[in-house]
Amino acid sequence: MLNHLKYLNDVSWQEIFNVWKSNEGLDPVWQAFAKNEKGWDTWEEWRGYQASILGASEREWKLFEILDPNQTVPKFLIGPFQGWQKLFEEKNIRTFEDLVHDKTEWVKENIGIKTRREHFPQPTQFIGLYIEDKQKIVMYEGHHRSAAISLAVFEHNPIVFTSNSTIVLTAIIGDSSKLLDYLLATKANKPV
Repeated sequence: MLNHLKYLNDVSWQEIFNVWKSNEGLDPVWQAFAKNEKGWDTWEEWRGYQASILGASEREWKLFEILDPNQTVPKFLIGPFQGWQKLFEEKNIRTFEDLVHDKTEWVKENIGIKTRREHFPQPTQFIGLYIEDKQKIVMYEGHHRSAAISLAVFEHNPIVFTSNSTIVLTAIIGDSSKLLDYLLATKANKPV
């Protein structure tokens, strides 16, 4: 999987979080989701909590260019989040390609995917986990965009990329299933 990426440089979690915030954290829809669905006061608290569960600030992160997003992104695994994993009986093993093939109508009706399919944000940066024992990339942030790319490919009308797409990755070494199962179980709701 890494052979479809071009290493650019190492980055800090703070740099990654700042890009994430500028892309998602300023969006009123996501701010409302953090408050109303997840119980947090702010987007920063919600996503910061998710990052703390992953131990994001203690991890080493590397920035890569995705050489051919239309070929590569559909092969990424869907991340360990209830809203996405609930679509499949088997957890943490399905790709975005599987999602579009097996749940086509759900994908087409999802407003977040539809919006990004019609107006794909460029440039774009994803956040992922490189699962060393399986040599797979798990999407951590960028699900709607990944599904939009995968849907476009599925419909034989791939997105035309006018700028480089990137992904920041941290390696998960050893038995990844425990971490993925743990992340899936937390749901990122505010603890009570």
